[in-house]
Amino acid sequence: MAGKTDAKSRDGASKKRKRDLNDKERAADVKRHHKDEKLAKQKASKRDAEEAELKGNALKVLADIKADGGSERVANDAPGGHDNKAPAAQAVGWKLSSPLGGRIADIDPVFSEDESHLILTYQTSIQVYSVADSLLVRKIPLPMIKDGERKPTPLLVATCLSRVEPDFVWVACSDGRIWKINWRHGSRPDDTLHTKSQTALDMCVVPITTNKSAADVLYVSEKRRDAGSISAYCRKNGSHLVSKVLFETQQPDHEIHLLRSTSNGSALVGAHAEGLVVGTIQVGSAKDGLDLESEFYSFETSDIVCTLDVRSSPRKQATSTPKKQSGRVTSEIIDVVTGGARGAMLIYNDLLNKLHNLRGSKSKKEEIQARKVHWHRRAVHTVKWSRDGHYMISGGSENALVLWQVDTAKQNLLPHLPGSIENVTVSPSGSSYAVHLDDNSAMVISTSELKPTTYVSGIQSAARFTTRPKDFVVTRLSEVSREVRKPIPAALNPLDASKFYVCVGTGQQAAMAGSQQSAPILQSFDLSLFRGISKQALARTQPTDVNITTEGHAISEPTITHLAFSSDGSWLATIDDWKPPARDIEKVAADAQEHFMQERREIYLKFWTVSPDDNSLALTSRINSPHSTSRPETVFALAADPQSARFATLGDDGLVRIWHCKTRQRDGLTSTDAKGQTLQSWTCAATTALGSNVGADVLVASDGHPPRSRSGSLSFSEDGSTLFVAFGSRNDGTVFVVDTQSGQVRTTLENLWRGDVRHLRVLSPYIITLSDDLRVYDVVADELQYGIKLPKQEETLSWAGFAHLEVDRRSRTFALVAPGKEGSQMAVLRPEDPRALFMESIPHKITSLVSSPSSSGFVALDDAAQLWSVTESSDQAAVSLSMPLEDLGLDKVSADQTIAHQGIVPLQQEEDGEYEEENSGDEEVAAGDEMDVDDGEDDTHAAVISRQRLAELFDAAPAFAMPSIEDMFYKVTELISAKPLATSSA
Repeated sequence: MAGKTDAKSRDGASKKRKRDLNDKERAADVKRHHKDEKLAKQKASKRDAEEAELKGNALKVLADIKADGGSERVANDAPGGHDNKAPAAQAVGWKLSSPLGGRIADIDPVFSEDESHLILTYQTSIQVYSVADSLLVRKIPLPMIKDGERKPTPLLVATCLSRVEPDFVWVACSDGRIWKINWRHGSRPDDTLHTKSQTALDMCVVPITTNKSAADVLYVSEKRRDAGSISAYCRKNGSHLVSKVLFETQQPDHEIHLLRSTSNGSALVGAHAEGLVVGTIQVGSAKDGLDLESEFYSFETSDIVCTLDVRSSPRKQATSTPKKQSGRVTSEIIDVVTGGARGAMLIYNDLLNKLHNLRGSKSKKEEIQARKVHWHRRAVHTVKWSRDGHYMISGGSENALVLWQVDTAKQNLLPHLPGSIENVTVSPSGSSYAVHLDDNSAMVISTSELKPTTYVSGIQSAARFTTRPKDFVVTRLSEVSREVRKPIPAALNPLDASKFYVCVGTGQQAAMAGSQQSAPILQSFDLSLFRGISKQALARTQPTDVNITTEGHAISEPTITHLAFSSDGSWLATIDDWKPPARDIEKVAADAQEHFMQERREIYLKFWTVSPDDNSLALTSRINSPHSTSRPETVFALAADPQSARFATLGDDGLVRIWHCKTRQRDGLTSTDAKGQTLQSWTCAATTALGSNVGADVLVASDGHPPRSRSGSLSFSEDGSTLFVAFGSRNDGTVFVVDTQSGQVRTTLENLWRGDVRHLRVLSPYIITLSDDLRVYDVVADELQYGIKLPKQEETLSWAGFAHLEVDRRSRTFALVAPGKEGSQMAVLRPEDPRALFMESIPHKITSLVSSPSSSGFVALDDAAQLWSVTESSDQAAVSLSMPLEDLGLDKVSADQTIAHQGIVPLQQEEDGEYEEENSGDEEVAAGDEMDVDDGEDDTHAAVISRQRLAELFDAAPAFAMPSIEDMFYKVTELISAKPLATSSA
């Protein structure tokens, strides 16, 4: 039992009700007691063994609660706890959506043959977008993990368009599986072929013609016995798979991580750790097998190759041809350009001819020399030849697209892109470039005007790196974190649950570099269209300036630690925090480093006005160090009043501050802006001290040791009259009940959390706290309803901060996310009963969990930049994610078929402007069909809708702001259907 209830008085009352026992009853009672104690020990040992076997599974304890009658509960049994012996199963009505989004893989985008579609490769799927309107047409999930396997998730390494069947793409996986996918129809792929080594590092596809039939040949770089190889795979007659090893490296650990070919497949160029491999391919005429003749050359380069591209052009016939000239190299010219890990680009002109001359006499022997150009500060992420060969296009971490003139090496820049450039693809006609950016977006840029014509933006939050960034192939002073280190602040719009707001950085590499995980930008994402709408900086950023110091360290940016919308959605409050990196205080005395670090720390509380038109943000007030003692103090929590435009903050100084807005006045007159709108400012309306915890010096020990760490969280009651605050040192477990009108602490509740408190939420009349365990406390009954034990922090040390709690006031439920050993566990519960309404495992780390007052359900964001929604199927107001056009069927059904399917009679206009019904002639009912015929006198007629009414409906807002398809359908049917006549009582 927890709270203010006196346990002694209850025990005394129970003792009075006990009757005296005789000797026999006492003996029987002792036997029963020993028997129950023995059974309890057996159950406890069995439960401990199961819990040790399934470390990190927080919901295993929840299953024990339902099956064991509360053996792992923090307090007494909840109602119905002993009666339910069923296994942990999902309740009917709750469902988990398929993940949407994800990060674009480091693979070149693919244009369709007619350039009408852009194919992007994500970590677990292929997504097809329309170039004309940037809409998602089709998402094709890939079976990355086989059923029953628990191996690490493989990675996609290459996606190539079929040269023989343009409606298909070949997708290679790192475990050696290669799929052939019809991207136009989007059927789920099956395993097409497996490489013999069960590995794949890169792949390119070229067409060959044998016996008057064309087929795709897949050149795959593999890893064989600690060495690299290049193999060719082809399906003869569409079914029989043939293969041949073309080249193997002689030295170990020389895997060919890059492989490119000319358009006709006559030459291959690969890159390993120390140089390049160049080969020529000739196709034979054998009917069986794969008759390919190859000759390869290998040489070292001055830098590690991060990217390369190859092009071929016909060799112009000279007036006089040398006698000893190989026809193999005189037919075409092979030019190769490489991008190095240190920023240099090497251009090899007519490379095959130079390599062939190395085998000639000493008089003809030449060294392989290349032209060198250098502009990029770090690694060259991508480089491509233009279609005519007169230009090169390169990109790196400078957020600029560089166009090089080959003859003069003159540069032309397209600067100020929203992220560093990862991949560039030139369209088949050469009229546009497809650019994949580091901020999880892609755009199509016209080559003539260098203006974007298509833009695809996904969730741009921080995500874990699946491969090593190219900038850090060589050792540098600054490094990036491979894992997401902190939860990511996010929120749903209180009035429109389809608007998702998440804090992002200026690119994946910039967000994960430095001493802290920077996220100074707020991205607005439309869940109904599933694409980004806008981005706005909430703190200072370095998106286009030189973002590294003269020593080579990355300049760290502030991070948004908390954000919250007001109840009416017109205000946004944010907390941004910045700490100087540790390298700045290396020369400071050891005893003064901590003080120097705290003095330079910057913490700001900002209030933003949300525009009702386009949801843009305008800064209204900035509060420097909203909580401070002799130095700025950490802000633990930020909460919004659900009934009015008020916010509350909790700091490490032991104070709770309530903020409200007031009209700005000057000389007694109301201040207005240029548009005549009244100006407002935010001030502190009340300050509450939490007992003896005020100040930062109260925790300093007498021996001079640094103060103990504290934690806290807070939440308003549903009516806004009370503020519940959990604050204190580790294991304090105290919750303060604060009156928001007077600012006084009315009472305190004890033993409501253990360890470090992470979240506190209110779902009247319950307080739900999440720390090392979850506890549901009934304020009215003054007792602990139930508790759920979570994994120990030692078991998931890196996951300690990724346990989440969120409430849904519409469905009167709350969602719990507990970190697991290989993913996260999510459950939906009611505060009255510990039996889970929903329970599911997610194979990723959940970094955000949000809900909206305007809809029911929850939205979760994971560390792969994917969104998951948990909703009730029967709830029409549940938050939902967008679906591709394939799921809606809009790209398969024509307008006439859709109208006919819905039973709407199309109308045609006559010359006099009147409308006449099409196909108005009588039709006989087909044989065998039954039809109820009403012979009454009711007059029926086709509904006639004027163009003005339809224009008012469909032109009410731009495309990105239109309502959902379902809402538009109902609005159109309202125009078509006639209202029933009112019945009159005679």
